[in-house]
Amino acid sequence: MKNNIRNSGIDIIGNVPWGTHFCQFYQTTEDSMDISIPFIKAGLENDELCLWLISEPLNIEEVKEALGKTISDFDVCPGRGQIELAACNDWYIKEGIFDQEKALNALVEKTNKALARGYNGLRVIQNLRWSIF
Repeated sequence: MKNNIRNSGIDIIGNVPWGTHFCQFYQTTEDSMDISIPFIKAGLENDELCLWLISEPLNIEEVKEALGKTISDFDVCPGRGQIELAACNDWYIKEGIFDQEKALNALVEKTNKALARGYNGLRVIQNLRWSIF
């Protein structure tokens, strides 16, 4: 990962070092999107591979639509492989079982693939609601 400091895309947070994790509490879907969209946009602008793991109350089509309204060249990002959108259940649950080690290994593998493809790193966003309910 070429530069240790990254623009989070979130004004109140600003720049953060690689590996930073943070949690957002929100009341509405709009509140969530107000943080999530700029976060992903900054990742795309910083030449990072972006992975958005989506769960209720959002779905993949809603996220695509919102990204398309905000990011001028969003329509080409998935085609060139810079952003991946997936349902949390599809990413984390295999044969009805959550395996923490496999989930972590999948993220490590995704990071390694991002670096091998020339991206500066991997940016991940997800809603953990799937794991609670």
